[in-house]
Amino acid sequence: MKVYGKCLQCSNEIAYATSANTRVEFAMQDGEIIKLTCKNCGKINEFHVDKLHAKQSNLAKIGAGIIFLIGTPLMFLFVSPIFSESRNHYVILIIGGFLIIPVIAYGIIKKQDQVRVSSFNRKKLKGRIHNI
Repeated sequence: MKVYGKCLQCSNEIAYATSANTRVEFAMQDGEIIKLTCKNCGKINEFHVDKLHAKQSNLAKIGAGIIFLIGTPLMFLFVSPIFSESRNHYVILIIGGFLIIPVIAYGIIKKQDQVRVSSFNRKKLKGRIHNI
């Protein structure tokens, strides 16, 4: 997942790749304060973990494309000899291979990415302190 912060000088977004799913995990792995260099102006910016935000990636589109490009020809190689007598089964295979499998894979990958992004953005590391 990539997290982003805005450069204080040029307002360009600075990206940082992390494997953390929440701000707490991010703070444990990379520390509460991280230094990132802006690629636009070259300024080194310090960001507290609460000032960073996550965005959805294009991983879902790439994953569905790979499944579509590799999975569909493999399906025809292994499954089509079984149904060689009847033409009606080819229609089912085409619909299943070209539409259903990549759509399901895309949906699963996109949902997982949304959960990761929302869990990172939802809770801050240092929220409001309440008196008990």
